[in-house]
Amino acid sequence: MPVLTVALIDFDNGEVGPFLQQMGAAARAANPKKTLGYVSQPGSKYNYSNDEVRRALQHEDFWFAVVAQANATTAMNHAYDVGNSSYDPTGAVHVYYEEGRNALTIDEIGYPVLLDFLTDFVMSFTKQKQQSLAASNAGNAAALARQADNPIPVAYTLFNTAPDTPSTAEAATEIGTIYLIIISFLSILMFNSLNEAMMGKVPTVRYYVYRMTLFPVVYFFFSLLYLALSCAWKIRFDKFYGSSGYVIYWMLSWIAMLAFGLAVENVNNVLGPPFTPFFFVFWVISNVATGFFPIELLSNFYRWGLAWPLRHVLIGAKAILFGTKDLLGLNFGVLIAWVAVSLALQPFTIWMQMRRRRAAVEANRRQVLERVYGKTEEEAEKC
Repeated sequence: MPVLTVALIDFDNGEVGPFLQQMGAAARAANPKKTLGYVSQPGSKYNYSNDEVRRALQHEDFWFAVVAQANATTAMNHAYDVGNSSYDPTGAVHVYYEEGRNALTIDEIGYPVLLDFLTDFVMSFTKQKQQSLAASNAGNAAALARQADNPIPVAYTLFNTAPDTPSTAEAATEIGTIYLIIISFLSILMFNSLNEAMMGKVPTVRYYVYRMTLFPVVYFFFSLLYLALSCAWKIRFDKFYGSSGYVIYWMLSWIAMLAFGLAVENVNNVLGPPFTPFFFVFWVISNVATGFFPIELLSNFYRWGLAWPLRHVLIGAKAILFGTKDLLGLNFGVLIAWVAVSLALQPFTIWMQMRRRRAAVEANRRQVLERVYGKTEEEAEKC
């Protein structure tokens, strides 16, 4: 829980900001391991600008920002001392967060706990302020009337700067990405019988070229269909990158399929059934375990997940769809590294598969010689 940092930022420098920060410090001291990571920060760090806070949030300096607005105390006291029928207590504190950064973490873990904290803050501050006003304005009918008009001195307004919308976008940024792995795996199974049947029936060089270009071409069109399916469900990719967003997501899906599929292809070449399905189960579970929730929320055991492909597909997709932190260069770099290593190993794994299937390959060669020359390989060598 403390890893979910909440920046308590004081633009007010009056009553509201310090009270908010004191509550955060008290909450962490009371239960340091099971409360959010409340961190008090001065407004000068962000030049007293809400825009600077939003930029820091997008840069992932923290998960939530709770900002006591400038002149919050002044506006509140003016409403009580002089009167202001238009005073809105919800303007005193602004709360910023990015749901799109990780909707599972925000909605299920951080957001409910933060709302409880903010509710306690409003109730505690209200109780203290009303007691103070009642003591200082005893017998002052006008002041008591103003106090009755504004029973809640301060409240808060929520700003979700990267909402997880539309709801169908969940398919492209969470559960639906598992289908990229599944499609890649099924493609290996579909072509495996054909690939083995072709061994020895075509020249070796042509066979290697065919094997090494097969899945890049197949996944190129599968990823295009995956993009088209997302568009059919009204998922827009042009909000933050213009029309290029569609191409970027297409290429991200294509490289991801290659990263997923070629790894399974190489395992299948070396080991074959029944080991390939076992590896596929490991491949799905290890990617999901380190992809859907932030690594920093997990045990250090899962640090290897920083290099696993699904995590980078999700981060890249969220940047395109929701405008979260742009790490597309890193995301593409990691995925391309997976593809490059797999392609470098593929000639060796194909050779291993051919060696494992040598008897069948030799039988195919004999069939070709008999069909073309009408004689066996031994007879052809004698001639």
